[in-house]
Parts: sequence; structure tokens; C-alpha cells
Amino acid sequence: MLPFALLTFTSALLLFLVQPLMARAILPWFGGAASVWTTCLLFYQGVLFLGYAYAHLGARLGMRRQAVLHAVLIGASFLLLPIVPDASWRTAEPGAPTLRLLGLLAGAVGVPYLLLAGTTPLLHAWFARARPGVSPYRLYAVSNAGSLLALLAYPALVEPWVRLRAQAVGWSWAYAALGVGLAALAVALARAGDGVGGAAPGRDPLDPSSAARPFPPPPSAADRALWLALAASGSALLMSITNLITMDIASVPLLWILPLALYLGTFILAFGGGYRRATWGALFTLGLGVAVLLWVGGFALPAGIQVGLASGVLVAGCMVCHGELARSAPDGRHLTGFYLTMAAGGAIGGALVAVVAPLVLTDFFELPASLLTAFAFMVVAMGRDPASVLAGRGRRLALAALGSLGLAAALAFASPGLRNAEGTVEAARNFYGVLRVQDRPEGTFREMRVLRHGRIFHGAEHLDPERRAVPTAYFVEGSGVERAIAARRARSPGEPLRIGVIGLGVGTLAAWTEPADAMRFYEINPDAERLARAHFTFLETAAGAVDVVLGDGRFTLERDVEAGLADYDVLVVDAFAGDAVPVHLLTLECLALYRRSLAEGGVLVFQITNRHVDLERVVLGLAGAAGLQAVRIDHVPPAQGAGVPSSWMVLAEPGTWLPAERRAPGTRPAGPPVLWTDDFSNVLSVLGSRPRR
Repeated sequence: MLPFALLTFTSALLLFLVQPLMARAILPWFGGAASVWTTCLLFYQGVLFLGYAYAHLGARLGMRRQAVLHAVLIGASFLLLPIVPDASWRTAEPGAPTLRLLGLLAGAVGVPYLLLAGTTPLLHAWFARARPGVSPYRLYAVSNAGSLLALLAYPALVEPWVRLRAQAVGWSWAYAALGVGLAALAVALARAGDGVGGAAPGRDPLDPSSAARPFPPPPSAADRALWLALAASGSALLMSITNLITMDIASVPLLWILPLALYLGTFILAFGGGYRRATWGALFTLGLGVAVLLWVGGFALPAGIQVGLASGVLVAGCMVCHGELARSAPDGRHLTGFYLTMAAGGAIGGALVAVVAPLVLTDFFELPASLLTAFAFMVVAMGRDPASVLAGRGRRLALAALGSLGLAAALAFASPGLRNAEGTVEAARNFYGVLRVQDRPEGTFREMRVLRHGRIFHGAEHLDPERRAVPTAYFVEGSGVERAIAARRARSPGEPLRIGVIGLGVGTLAAWTEPADAMRFYEINPDAERLARAHFTFLETAAGAVDVVLGDGRFTLERDVEAGLADYDVLVVDAFAGDAVPVHLLTLECLALYRRSLAEGGVLVFQITNRHVDLERVVLGLAGAAGLQAVRIDHVPPAQGAGVPSSWMVLAEPGTWLPAERRAPGTRPAGPPVLWTDDFSNVLSVLGSRPRR
């Protein structure tokens, strides 16, 4: 078993290392959006299915020819190494990011990933032929162990210490070494021929106890349909819960990998005999209630609690899906077909969340949908099992109880969704998330029209026509950004200002322009500009000249700098995806770009208001590394006013006059600075409770 186990382990290790590696490398090219990772997962699940199909269909060639073919294809794929993404795919344009992202992944890593995906089922099938009587499902545990090790090692050992290009080159060398090992095994199998390990007709070569009994019947169409549905439900749960976490906290490898590792861990536990339907069914039912809590107001919980609760729901749901898969797994003769069906289900679940949901749903309804679907298929699996409670005398009562629980959960999910939709003027959803324009008669921003990104307010405007031009929310008089603009204006009385803003919201900052001023917004989401112009008036009523440039703020600003169009007296960085921070806009390399875009004496202003991430420490790290002076300005407006508490950091070259620092009462002193770069960023070190957005 040793050569098969080593190659299986290495193949799985490389298969799961490349996933966060590539996503981390290309994340800045797509605005740091949370959906970058879910789209990557969709690609990996789709190619995994193709790899399993390649292994399954290739079995018709016979073991000898199949082994030789696989070794030759692996060798030919060396021509595509190293797996460094082509910079030509990087663009500032926001259009069709999903297709562009999938195309980039296909070109950079598609062929090696497909061959790796096919390697595991091939090795298992070859082992079954070479060692009749020994279960190949042992190698499945080895494969999962390699996958899990890769996911744990990347955020702990690889990302913090190895530069991105070195990661890609190191992975490529390891892939080449695996290819050599596979070639050696293929030669050995080819010499042995297709007759290796032949089994007596009418007996199962994977089950030693089958010597006296015939093969069991092949899986039925209903069996395969259930496998497909259970795998799709688990995959959809993984992606929807990952979306929930990354939209509210940050889109970073740590928060990508944790759900994926737990998802994989449920496979290991389920196929290792750790699934007990009664126990995990009860936990999953409890998890539905926890999911309702997260759906209603989980974004307001501390990050650790939010991630912990979401992880618990994911584990319970996936244990049910994968446990029922393990209970219904076929004998070894149908192993590759079973793997292929599971892979197809995973790809279908991923496509439903990453592609279909943004097209047909106006909010993140895929989360409750995936949970309720998994619960329904658990009930279906129980109904097909003659030993379950649904097959006994009390089956009607049990079915009624389970149906009532599912209906109660559906109603609990629907109620806050209906309340959140009240007053909706328009909702839009795309690759970058869900935007909703609402008129609010009461509560926060009472008698105002607001823009929400996910569950976070991104701007507000008075419904009263006489007050529409009054700045609101985080940008009211006395806020850090208003004081920074006023201070810069006071240094050059009567002269117009050029102001750049990364992040549009509803364009509230345009209200602070004066005649002859020029303000340019950089916004990645086309729907944000459309909604700001259609339902808010700040852009059209501004005293100064205001324009909006669509595209990722970093790359469009870089383009303007190179064209000599960026010479700002004030540059404001106010970019958030929901409540998550686009890390690539807060790195040392990006700070160098910001400084190039400033006029002499210009100031740089960062919005650091955030629930979960202590951005003050990050900005202080940037200021310290660049030798800039920095002050923090907190603003707590009157309770009945149009503003909300906000926090800002203002940076400038030494000697530039800045507003006085102002900290809100009770604000903790800043911790040690943390420096983020394009290669290294540790979000975990700055997680904590911050003023609300």
C-alpha cells in the first residue's frame, strides 16, 4: 500500500494547497470581493468533477493503458509550469468578473488541477486491482488527511512566511516530483499488465468476506440521485456559510480555509464511521435555530462568536449530508462512479450558489435554502432506510414532527427576510454583493433613504427635499473626513480642492465640495453608481464638479497616476464590501500609490469604522513604515441627529498641519502596529470589536 498511499497523500496535498494559493494571488485583481473565493470554489469543484469523469471513463482502457496515459499527460503538463497567473488578466474594468475569473483559473492551473483531481480515484481503482481483498477506502482516508494538512498548513506556515511567487514556484516543483512518482508507478503497473490481482468471477475483490456470496445489486437511479442531492447540499452549505462569514468580516485565506477544512473534516469523520444519524440529526436540527440567529442579526456578534456559530452549523449540516452518503456508499466495483456522482453534486451545489443565486435572488437566500434542502434530504434518506424511525409503526408521527420542524425553520427564516424587504425601493445583486435602497420611517436613519450593502448601511439621505443636501451617516459635520477636508481648505483659502474618494456609497462626500472643487469617486460596483444616481441626489446637487470612475480603486487610481490625472489635495479611502475590508487597499505597496497620487501638502484619510477589524493598528503600521504622521479622529454625533459614530485616520508627510486627534470616550489605546503588504497580511491579529458601521 505504501507507494499508493504516498502518491495519494501528495496528490491531495497539492490539490488543496493550490486552491488558497491561487485565490490569494488573484484576489486584488477582482477588488478583494468575498465572491472571489466562492467563484474559485466553483471552478475547483467543476474541474474536480471533470477529473473524476476522466478517471471513471478511462477505466475502459484497462489498468495498463490507463496508467501509461495518465503518466504521459502528467509529463506533458510540465510545460504549463510554473502556475503563475498571467498579469494580462488583471484589469480595472468591473464587467463580467465571474467569466474572467474562471478563464484566468483555467489558463493558470486548469490542466494540472484536472490531472490531480483524476489522480486520487485512479490510484484507488488501480489499488483495488492490484490488491484484491483490501478495501481502497483506506486510501480515501489518506487522501482526506493530505487535503486537511494542506488547508491547515497554508494559513499557518505558507502564507505568513512565503512570498506569493515563491509559493507558486514551490508548488510547481512539488507537482513535478509527484509526476515522476506517478510515472514510476505507471511503469510498474504496465509491466504487471491488466491481470494484476484478478479476482474470482462472482466475488467482490474489495471485500474478503464475499468469498461465499455474490455481488450485491448495482446502485439504482434513485441511489445515484440521492448521492447527487446530498453532495450538492453539502457543497451549497459550504459556499453559502463562507459567503456569510467573509462578507461580514474579511475575505482572507484564513476565513476561506476554516469552513473548507471543516467541510473536509466531515467527510473524514463520516467515511471513518463517525456518523450517528440520531446524534447528528438532532445537532443539525438545533443548528437550524442557530442559523436563524445568524440570519437575523449575527453580523452584530463579535467575530469569534459569529465564526464559531457558523462553523457549528456547517459541521452539523455537512455531517448529515456526508454521513448519509457514507451510509449509502456502494461496493468497490462502483467506486469511481460513486466518486464521480459526489463530484457532480459538489459542482452543482457550487454553481447554484456562485452563479445561479446572484442571477435570480435579490438577497443571500441561498443560506436558508441550502439548510432547508439538506434537512429535507436527510428526511428522504431516513425514509429509504428500513431501519429508521420513518419505517416503523410511528412513522406518521415522526414524519409529522420532522415536517413541523422544517416548516418552523422556514417561517423563522422568512420573517426577518420580509421585514428587511420593507420599504425597499430597489434591490440589485451581482458579483460584488447585494445592494438595497430602502425608505426607513423609523429606527436608525429615521425618515431617510438608505443604501445597504448586505446587512451594512453604506449611506443615507433625508427624504425631506429641504434637507437632502445635508451630509449624513459617517460623513456629517465634525466627522474625521469633514475635518480633514476643512483643514486642507483652511491652508489655501479661496483655492479649489481636488479630492479623490475610493468607494462611492451614495456619494455623500460630494456634499462637502465647493464651487470650482473637483471630486472623483472610484467605485468597483456598477450597480452602486446606478443606484446612487437613480435614488439619491448628492452627485447631481454637488457644488463642485463630480465624476465617477468604475473599476477597482487601486488599479483605476494607478491608471490615473500614470496618466497624470491624479494630483489630489485629499484622498479618502472608504472602501468596504459589506463590512469586510479589501485588504489589498491597505498594504504598503498600495500606500506608495496613494502617496504618488497626492499633491504637495496633500492628506490621506482612511475610514476605519468597522465592527470586527482594528484598522487603526493597520493604518499605524503603514504610517510607521512610510515615515508619515497619523492622527485618529472619532466622532459621536447627537443621538437624534443624522449621523452615526465613525472613526477616521488622517495621514500626511511630516510637517503637514493636521487636525487634532480626538478619541471617543472609552476607546482603547491603540495596540502594536500591524503592517500589511501584498505578500503578507495577518487579519487574525487585528480582529476585535470596533465602532459600528
